[in-house]
Amino acid sequence: MKFVRAAFLTLVTVFILAPLVVVLLASVSPDEVLTSLVPSGFTTQWITQALDYEPFRVGIVYSAEVAALATAIALLLGTPAAYALARTKVPGAAFLRSVFVAPLSLPRVVAGFCFFALYVSLFPTAYGTVGGVAFAHVLLLLPFVVALIGAGLAGSDPALEEAARDLGASPLQAFFKVTLPQIRMPLLIAGVFSFLTSFDEVDLSIFLMPADTTTLPVAIFLRLQQDQDPTTSAVSSLMIVASLAIAALTGLAVRRAGLWRTSRSAERNDA
Repeated sequence: MKFVRAAFLTLVTVFILAPLVVVLLASVSPDEVLTSLVPSGFTTQWITQALDYEPFRVGIVYSAEVAALATAIALLLGTPAAYALARTKVPGAAFLRSVFVAPLSLPRVVAGFCFFALYVSLFPTAYGTVGGVAFAHVLLLLPFVVALIGAGLAGSDPALEEAARDLGASPLQAFFKVTLPQIRMPLLIAGVFSFLTSFDEVDLSIFLMPADTTTLPVAIFLRLQQDQDPTTSAVSSLMIVASLAIAALTGLAVRRAGLWRTSRSAERNDA
């Protein structure tokens, strides 16, 4: 049984990592077409060309601005929503949970076309702007934020917040000083996950910006339509490395801050 489990986990791991490994190898191979898993040499030519390509440089800045703004809005909207669903008796709470999850079942192409029609019809000045694209991305990020923050609230102790209120704290003071520290871990994970999801979004973004100013994933898509050289593999490799670095730094920061400690482990350490 252990052998079958190990073999299954190995196959799943290979299935997940194989495409990433091929892209990384293609970005450092001197050959324009990768025909073997063993490159014939090593070069940084494609990475240099990717960094010199103007649409990619513009796309990196544009994507970072959109992702940062979309993440901030999603956290500001999703955290109170998750708190209201978890801690208050909102009429129709089950229906509201379904509404928050509904965007996940909506095809992103359809969502992108709907936002395109909305902007063209009612808000033409929002088309192609960082705010307009970020606002559309919030639709995709809210389900994850509400789910992660809701899970954090479910694992926290509401009695501590009630005790703070009994001792004279206002509802806002009790939330920021008692509840928020208890959900800092899911809050951080939701922020990082939202940023990476927004940064990587293609299907929805492609409807909402002109061809000369796009996010990085859309610039990669447009480049692939013109040429299939390893430059796109190089910029994709940079995105993979950056994503892994952000995840590693987040994990390190969480570990150094002691956020991995559960309430039980904290009690054991305090004892």
